[in-house]
Amino acid sequence: MKTPTTYQREIATAVAGDVFGQRGSTFTVEMPLGSGVSELASQLEMLVMGVGVNAGGALLRVVPGGHPDVKGRLISNLRESALRGLWSDERGCVRLGRAHAHYAAPEDLPRTAGPFELIQAVDAQLLRPAEIARLQEIAGASGATVVLYGRPWNGATPFERIKLANKDAVRTEGVRRHLRVPLARAEAELPGYAGRVEVERERLGVAHPEFETSYELRPVSQGAAAFSRGRLRGLFGGGGPRRLAVAGRLIASVVVTRLAEGGTPATAVVTVASCTGGGLRVLDHKWIKAPDVPPLVAAIERFLERTWPCESLLVRMRCQDEGQMRLLLQHSLRPGGVRWVPDTGRQRERESTSILAALLTGKLSLYDMDGSPEYRALRREMEWAVLRLGEGRGFTVVVEGQDEGFLEGLSMLISEGAEQGEEQQLVFPIAIAS
Repeated sequence: MKTPTTYQREIATAVAGDVFGQRGSTFTVEMPLGSGVSELASQLEMLVMGVGVNAGGALLRVVPGGHPDVKGRLISNLRESALRGLWSDERGCVRLGRAHAHYAAPEDLPRTAGPFELIQAVDAQLLRPAEIARLQEIAGASGATVVLYGRPWNGATPFERIKLANKDAVRTEGVRRHLRVPLARAEAELPGYAGRVEVERERLGVAHPEFETSYELRPVSQGAAAFSRGRLRGLFGGGGPRRLAVAGRLIASVVVTRLAEGGTPATAVVTVASCTGGGLRVLDHKWIKAPDVPPLVAAIERFLERTWPCESLLVRMRCQDEGQMRLLLQHSLRPGGVRWVPDTGRQRERESTSILAALLTGKLSLYDMDGSPEYRALRREMEWAVLRLGEGRGFTVVVEGQDEGFLEGLSMLISEGAEQGEEQQLVFPIAIAS
């Protein structure tokens, strides 16, 4: 079992006192990502189950987000203890003498019944209003102490509303039920943590919404501008000549935005970039329009095979009827060099994270202002881009207004380059183990 930090002991003392005093309070706890939330929750389980080893008692851990084997940390602590023969690992449950800890996903809560002494939920910002309401109903029927470990998101999640009520209680009742660990304190007390956070700071940038919500514990507003005007001025004012060949691996993306219909031409955007260890440099854009799919594919082929023979090509279709398009592209372009990128929420979140990080850390460069339709379209899309937030599950950069796929194609390339760079360096610290 790991030695707890001072802030972990302070939180554990407050929660344990509430459990053993049978006060049935609801605590909200904010800790930076990776600063020991899961270890704290498991040690609280060990403590409460150890006290109730003969008398019995039940605990509940709610597990949002599908975390695999959340019991593992508790089981590891039990193996290291002197309690051999007193505990067992069962399906969805760990027993210690007559006490046991039950684990449930949020969707299992309607079928979950107490009584419980302690209810804990890690990543509580992911819980929906109905799930929080059911959890409170179970706690009320049991008289259980509830601990919600979460982080700010958009300022309006159920977790944040309970947090605000707890903060008000300090002023009106003198009772402290909201416990917050600032990033600086976690960096000072948890061995090795400051170095891991610095890796994330360098990878994402301090103004990245993921860094702000996960580490600085600041919410991000829905609909906020994705890219600051200062960053865009630097991006669009500091490039080199368009189509200047540079060292590095050439990659390209194609976003097919529409197929020909009712006199409207088929349209696609091709983006070509040089991918190096220092980031991504956009070399060229091609906005292609054609009366039908075959001439559109022929134009894409000419541009990529003759002007820019790239190593790999990423393709995304926004159109539903993609059978003919896919077949022609596979037949026309270099075999084995085409990868179809899905248009899913999770993929868009990865791409959004990557382009925000690239801009904030200086790993994206463009060609000089040239007044071309492609340049103007990309600039317009980046200026109109805003942040959209899911229910605690990810950030997406969305273009409000005319979206022709320029920013989307660029995001696909940056995400691809970031993933390959991480594989080469064996570094992928999006979620530091907590």
